[in-house]
Amino acid sequence: MELSLPVEQEREIEAIEALQRPGPGAAVSLCRHRALSCVRCCLPHIGGDTHRAPSGAWIGPGGLLLRFENFNPRHDPRIEASGYEDAFADVGREEMERRFARRRRLFLEIYDPRRPLESLPRYMKAIAGAEGYRYRHPASSGPASLHVGGSLPAGPRGRGELPECQLLGFTDEGGRPGCLAHPLAETSGGHDGRLLAGFFHHTGCCDCVECEAGREFRYLSPSALGMFDRAVEGLSWYEYSRHATSVLVYYLRAFDHLLVRMNEAAGLGRLPLRQLASFTNALYDDWPFQRPGAAVPGTPGMGFMNTLDLLRTPIPLPERILYIALRTGFRADTFGAQLGRAREWIMRRMERL
Repeated sequence: MELSLPVEQEREIEAIEALQRPGPGAAVSLCRHRALSCVRCCLPHIGGDTHRAPSGAWIGPGGLLLRFENFNPRHDPRIEASGYEDAFADVGREEMERRFARRRRLFLEIYDPRRPLESLPRYMKAIAGAEGYRYRHPASSGPASLHVGGSLPAGPRGRGELPECQLLGFTDEGGRPGCLAHPLAETSGGHDGRLLAGFFHHTGCCDCVECEAGREFRYLSPSALGMFDRAVEGLSWYEYSRHATSVLVYYLRAFDHLLVRMNEAAGLGRLPLRQLASFTNALYDDWPFQRPGAAVPGTPGMGFMNTLDLLRTPIPLPERILYIALRTGFRADTFGAQLGRAREWIMRRMERL
């Protein structure tokens, strides 16, 4: 795993991110949203997952194919911490929930919030024995320990031989998964025990790790958040913790500008996701302003505006991201005229709805 990029490339990425993510964003969390929890980064074994179809389209909830170009310079719509999982078989929701329930019972029996330093290691030893957990990661310190890739086992592995955090379990009687030692979990008694035990305790990253989709989520408009809520309604924690949720966040950020405009139009604000996807996929396929195939968006000197050029234009940020997601090839010398025609083209398409 490459831990650093060339200086100029890193500077460009940072400039793009600064423009795409102004300020801290809204106080919302993809990890814990309403009654749902995404626990993918805590190492549940949701293996065999995929986020992209052979056609190049991204795979959203329910296998829905979503067509847009990735606008994020840091990562595509995939949960980074799951790289090792996708190389192994999925143990399934039923098996993970058995583990979660067992861990909750044992945690409540052993853990003492008055003596977390003594009781948490006892719990970890007991649950490792109960689950037959034998894995020991070699990366226990230094920069490599911050990456799951530094702990990836080579070759086929049997039961108990894959990386896993035994602090991941049901945190309440309702069956909501999360960290048993998290200070907000009812199981922890208000004490933060994440740095005392668990798979990542040696890295100190449990209280700051976040996937790129989680960062994008904070910048969704109320219109996009409304669509997100409708799209994930009825999902289990297991379905919500798959790549499709991350893809959905990216998709909504890509087309947020359209969602706001649709909310302003009578009857379009509550389109189901499948109908919205049909509209945006056609928009992507038929977009008359897309750059020629030979033009790379980040390459200067070909006459087309690159990502930074588009992001520096004085138009609303969601609209700038929309044009990036549509593979737009505006030219700097005719930008104003092309922008006007692009807006008219989109409005005509929306009127057909």
